[in-house]
Amino acid sequence: MYAVIDVETTGGSPSSDRVIEIAIFVFDGEKITDSFSTLLNPKRPIDPYVTRLTGITPEMVSEAPLFEDVHEKLLEMTHENIFVAHNVKFDFGMLRQEFRRLGIDFNRKQLDTVTLAQKVLPGFSSYSLGNICDSLGIEILDRHRAYGDAEATVKLLAMILSKPTSSKYIEIELNHGIDIDLLPPYLSRAEIEKLPEDAGVFYYKDEVGKILYLDGSKNIRRKVINDFSNPADGADRKRMFELMRNIDYELSGNELVAKLLAYRELKRHIPEFNKTPKVQVFTHGIFLDKDESGFVQLKIHPLEWPNGELILKFASKAVANKILGKIIKENNLHGWFAIRSKMKEKGIDAKGQHNYNVNLEKAARKYLYKQGSFFIIGTGIHPDEHAVVWVENNVYKGFGFFNPELTESIPENLKEVVKPDEDDLETQKIIRAQMRKLKNYKVISY
Repeated sequence: MYAVIDVETTGGSPSSDRVIEIAIFVFDGEKITDSFSTLLNPKRPIDPYVTRLTGITPEMVSEAPLFEDVHEKLLEMTHENIFVAHNVKFDFGMLRQEFRRLGIDFNRKQLDTVTLAQKVLPGFSSYSLGNICDSLGIEILDRHRAYGDAEATVKLLAMILSKPTSSKYIEIELNHGIDIDLLPPYLSRAEIEKLPEDAGVFYYKDEVGKILYLDGSKNIRRKVINDFSNPADGADRKRMFELMRNIDYELSGNELVAKLLAYRELKRHIPEFNKTPKVQVFTHGIFLDKDESGFVQLKIHPLEWPNGELILKFASKAVANKILGKIIKENNLHGWFAIRSKMKEKGIDAKGQHNYNVNLEKAARKYLYKQGSFFIIGTGIHPDEHAVVWVENNVYKGFGFFNPELTESIPENLKEVVKPDEDDLETQKIIRAQMRKLKNYKVISY
């Protein structure tokens, strides 16, 4: 039996948004045997975009039942049924979070009609619910409302089930996307099923526990399953598959810490089937100093240079020169150099010199990160925990974890919980890449 479900929500984040409408159809593969739908009061504002898309207004949900009022009905209708949705990760994730708020661990076998349609009904340019239904001649009576979308998903599922290849792909989906035929020969399915859908580092190990390969991911299980979604091709991959016996993991709380931890572990263990990390030795740096007139200068020197403040570190003098040229060009510092020359000729005024120094220093400090010294706060391993990554004067210091109820998020406290780590070019790349996303992270500058 299938429980085909669609939800409408206040927004797109399971951690902060809420369900405002739900529809469930219990489907036995041939006919609908039960159904339920209702609006829900989310006890929080609805994103205006959601209202424009769905037509659901705050007034419509103000007198609707709360999630806790209908949760037993939902548990009953999904019990021992396969949870089906179009993009099941979203609908299941939103409902699972609603149940978590009630202290209930909601788990169901899941099928995604997006994935199934792509496998069983290939060849379409788009598999969004609206487009695939249009292509297949399935009418959606009330698009972007839970009842109409769930009803259309039932019809799509019925069409998928009618195809002879559907049983194979349904089995793979119900096995968490695991194709047994593609697994390493001595690795059991249980090794993958034990893996969490959380951020962290995973380790492929041989029979004596030696690490063969490791990586960091925001979803350990999904990344591992993806690794085994294609046949072993190439001599190295085949050999690794032959040696693998189990998979271990370490949770990190969020993707940024997962990547930093994986890189640290990579340097520590040098697994045979990972690319060997390059030795990043800093030799030169850009220093912040003042000339005899009190103007800030950006100078390149070896790292042991005793004067001025080291702002940025590089693996060679040539790289340092290249980056200094980039900083000058991108921040139009030639214009400020001209202003400095005029002031030296005609007389230095304190305000003009101050502005010059501030702009030059700001340009140098923001090359790596927008803020020179900051903490990145993200989700921790446990529900009552946060993770913190520390960067000071453009130098990565390390990461750690803290309980926000016991430790106030101020620089003095956060520095105490961070465990020291090494800064190098790869670490800088990791932090910069994650800061471009900055989803579910908070930055505290100082």
